[in-house]
Amino acid sequence: MKNALECFVVALRLGLTSFGGPVAHVGYFRDEYVSKRNWISEERFGELMALSQFIPGPGSSQLGAAIGHERAGLLGGLAAWLGFTLPSALVLLFVAMGIDALSGGFVPGMLHGMKLAAIAVVAGAWIGMRRSLATGMRKMLIAIFALLVLLITSLAWMTILVIAVAAVLGILFLDSGKLPESKGNQSFGLAGMVAIVVFFIFLFLSLKQTSNSDWQQLGGIYRAGALVFGGGHVVLPMLQETMVGGGHMPKDVFLGGYGATQAVPGPVFTFGAFLGGQTQIFGNALLGAGMAVIAVFLPGMLLLSGTMSVWGGLRGKAWAQKAIQGANAAVVGVLGLALIQMATEGAIMGWEDALGVVVLFFILHRKVIPVWAVVILAALVGAVIGLAFNLQ
Repeated sequence: MKNALECFVVALRLGLTSFGGPVAHVGYFRDEYVSKRNWISEERFGELMALSQFIPGPGSSQLGAAIGHERAGLLGGLAAWLGFTLPSALVLLFVAMGIDALSGGFVPGMLHGMKLAAIAVVAGAWIGMRRSLATGMRKMLIAIFALLVLLITSLAWMTILVIAVAAVLGILFLDSGKLPESKGNQSFGLAGMVAIVVFFIFLFLSLKQTSNSDWQQLGGIYRAGALVFGGGHVVLPMLQETMVGGGHMPKDVFLGGYGATQAVPGPVFTFGAFLGGQTQIFGNALLGAGMAVIAVFLPGMLLLSGTMSVWGGLRGKAWAQKAIQGANAAVVGVLGLALIQMATEGAIMGWEDALGVVVLFFILHRKVIPVWAVVILAALVGAVIGLAFNLQ
């Protein structure tokens, strides 16, 4: 229990200070857990980081939970996840309640500014992911294939099929590269098998049609968390499909909340707290935020639990390396489609907005100020401009 509490306290501090997204989180974790505290070795840290990249879900949160599990077992893993997640989830719940309570004045302008910042952030994320996950002609073709298929059809299950097909294409046509050393027990164990079965049961239930708005939202949020490869930004199009496409939330509010997510530390997946709090799932903002956070994080954590015991064996297989490369290339196409939709479906309403996105992108690309500061700056400028127009 003492070690689990220690995991919570250390992760809580990281959750309050870890700005910059999943890639930056890895740096924070290595400095804290390997260099300063020596909780795990450099080699084991690399092993767990590879695992978090291999399976869908919030990579940095899975890495932190795995380190907590190494330190203090199941309680340590839960404590590390909770500590890292809680700060940004609470902030985004308050943002959701504030947006819902306020109307007129500076709020529309603030939301519009945050929406433009979100476009700039996603554009930067797409470029970075394209350079790292879709290198070479074959991977680029897989990314283009994914984008075109999803552009043609908007069926809810199509993203699942596209990622699965991309994994098969990776096995057939991509090179595995230098294989990492195969280590570890290759048997699932009872707990791992149960976790995998529960994951697929919930995924199946999330695909079933229901007329209940609350369960529609939770099912879509769980499905998004179950299918995200390549980083937190990829969750955006899947959540937008559920929340905006399903008629549960206006697009401006959705993108404004996503922009706010970029301004807080911790995992991008805590965007779920904003969604559940704003739509008040089950009639209560706090309950809705909590249920949405659980729904978006649960699939990744189930897969983490189910695959840790077999990761040492799988990561040394050529077919597994090629499959994940294909899936990662597909998510570049998924995110590219999200960027196109954000830019063309009313988010950019004139040359002034386009110029604003370019300026924000340049600031982010040049690292003039941190991402969270860019979002706050965009919100403040948008609020001032919106208020000025209202006063005229």
